[in-house]
Amino acid sequence: GRGVVEIFRKEGFGLYRGAGLTAMRNAPGSFALFGGATAAKTYMGVGEDGVRATWTQDAIASCIGATASISVAQPLDVVKTRIQNRPFDSPEGGMTIFRRLIKNEGFGGLFKGLTPKLLVVGPKLIFSFTIAQHLIGYFEHALK
Repeated sequence: GRGVVEIFRKEGFGLYRGAGLTAMRNAPGSFALFGGATAAKTYMGVGEDGVRATWTQDAIASCIGATASISVAQPLDVVKTRIQNRPFDSPEGGMTIFRRLIKNEGFGGLFKGLTPKLLVVGPKLIFSFTIAQHLIGYFEHALK
């Protein structure tokens, strides 16, 4: 096998291509996750007059937040994946890949793979966010 030093010597930091887009994707994705969940809880009346969310309300809010998060992040994820899949010697940047994608596949091309991602990543995100949100509510109440 090839060692890490040999890989970096031959391929440079190409192993990290797409890292910038991953960071750019995480900001709006996180905003949509927390914003969507908070909006859902507000709609359900959670937080008014000290009302704590039930497990079901946290799960519903997490489902809405996770769907929003994955959907908002998908366009940057598609471009990031194409950057990562290009040959190592290709000089194409994200904007070139983005323009070609829009030209050849249209706006819908930015959402390729959204359904499988919602079906695979969605449940994990919903589960972990539901647990986190419920525990936050529990500890806020317990530590008062």
